[in-house]
Parts: sequence; C-alpha cells; structure tokens
Amino acid sequence: MTRTPAFVLVGTAAVLGVAALSGQAPTGIVPPSATVTLPADITSLTAINQSSTVVAGLADGQVAVWNGRDTAPAVVLKPHAARVLAVGSTAEGREVWSVASDGSLTRTRIDSGVRPTSRRLDLGAAPTRAAAFSADGSILVTGGEFGEIRVFDTASGALRNQLRGHRTELQYLAVRPGAAIVASASAEADLRIWYTTAGREIGFVESDLSLFALGFSPRDGTLASGGVDRRLTLRDPSTFRAVGELALQAPRMVATLAWSPDGRFIALGDIDDETLSKGGIQVVDAASRAVVASLETGSAPAGGLVFAGDAGMVVAIVGRELRAWTVAVVR
Repeated sequence: MTRTPAFVLVGTAAVLGVAALSGQAPTGIVPPSATVTLPADITSLTAINQSSTVVAGLADGQVAVWNGRDTAPAVVLKPHAARVLAVGSTAEGREVWSVASDGSLTRTRIDSGVRPTSRRLDLGAAPTRAAAFSADGSILVTGGEFGEIRVFDTASGALRNQLRGHRTELQYLAVRPGAAIVASASAEADLRIWYTTAGREIGFVESDLSLFALGFSPRDGTLASGGVDRRLTLRDPSTFRAVGELALQAPRMVATLAWSPDGRFIALGDIDDETLSKGGIQVVDAASRAVVASLETGSAPAGGLVFAGDAGMVVAIVGRELRAWTVAVVR
C-alpha cells in the first residue's frame, strides 16, 4: 500500500542498529543479496501470491515485476498515466492489480502480450491518500484526505461501502487476509477497525501520536502497528487490545512493517525523527519480540517492506531501488 506523499516518511527505511531496540542483544547484519534500480520513484510494493516475485508501483504510472534476483525487472508495464497508489495480485498470481491517483483501476496479465483491462473508479472529491488491495486482489480499499474510506469490488469496480469515522487524512490502510476486516489510521492518531461487509466499525483505539504502519498476521489476524510512539504494538485479533510490544529507543519511530507468510516474523523499518533521513530494518520474532536479523542498507532512506516467498526473502523500497535480503533464520 501507499501513504500520503505529504509526509516525508513515504519511501523511507534504512539500517537500524540493534541497539535502537531496547533490551535486544546484537545480531549479525545481513547484506542485500540483490538490487534493482527502477525508472521512477517507487510508491507501493507487494509480493505476488506469496511467491518470490514482487510487484512495485511507480510515481510515473508504471508497474515493475521483479524476481528478487536479477539486476533488471522481468517486466515493466505502463498501465496508468498517473501516480500508482497501490498494487496487488490475483489469487492465482498470474495477473497484477494496480490503482492510480486518477482513479484508474487496471488488471494486467504479466506473462503474455494481452492488453490490460482498465476501468475508472470514483475515488471521491478529496485526494486519495492511502490504498490497499486484499491478499487475493478481490477488494480494493481507499482512504481520502478528509477521512472517508471506500471499499470497491475489483472485478466489477462497484463501490461496496463507504466507511466514515475518521475526520482527517488517512495515513495507512491494511486488509486482513481471508477476512472482510480493514484497519485504518489517520493523521488524528486514531486507529479504527472495520467490518467492511456490514460497513460498521468494530474497534477503536485513540492515541496522542500518529501511526504510520499497520499489518495483519496471515496466520491468526494479530494486528501490528507502529508510528511516532516509538514502539511496535501487537493487538489481539478479536478484542484489538494490546498483547505485546517492542520499544524503540529515541529518536527512532516505526515507519513500515510486514509480516512473514507464516505469521512468525515481522520485518520492521524505522526512521530517525530528528533527521528523517536515517533508519533501519530488523526482522523480529513475533512471539518473543526478539530481533533475529538486522538488514544492511547503508543508512539510505527506504520504505515499504514485504516478505517474498518461503525462502526467507525480505524486499524493501530504498529510493528508486528494490533491495532483497535472504534471511536464513526465517526460512
């Protein structure tokens, strides 16, 4: 997914020293195993059907497909004329979904020369600040500058529901795998959980500090969140009460996170709020909250994270680059 470009955190994550997490012992730093440079700023990232192939949306409307190994993307598509907000894939992994800021929703087959199918969605009058596809690509959720959330059926383009509760711009959206549940965080520092089929709110957490990252565990729906509060918080999938946390030392705050496909690990990216140009990535055991690996990025700003496949691969946005790490401990 993507978040508002008005905040500098978009596209940021970099090397995180283990000492930045309180109470953690030092771990070995894992160098990147592969890097690819793309032709424009990267706005969004997803893994195709939990495979080792990832899809990246770009600011110029392009979509790139990369296998996590080669020095060039396997495919570069141009399905949009505007900034890509989010990318996803169909359940079988043969096609890519993408949505752009102009409301264009495109489905593209990546292994043939078939022209993509496209339709225009009504994203509302306010600029769209966040968007996310469900794991199977069947649902698209968008969030606007004034807090409205829209839920679309991707196959038909139909608007299923409009969710109202936030009063300020959406910072992040996450869709729970296998369930009609969405988590949303706004600039007003409120976390809301929605049952999209009924169009109703089922959870609310109020805070004084904004959240920049959300993600549901694919295994049991545990919700991970983090932001300016300098901590990764895990919430019960039924009550949404906090059941565990991992504190970061100042001046670092949580910028991005991603769950492994089996729900055992979380890749955590932070950012230094004093400079907004330094940060890091670590892999955390979700049960113990122990750091099991630190990923070397050369202190360069980076952004969104995904686990790709079951071989322990983590892929991150670092400027116009995608970087991949093979983390043996999470295989």
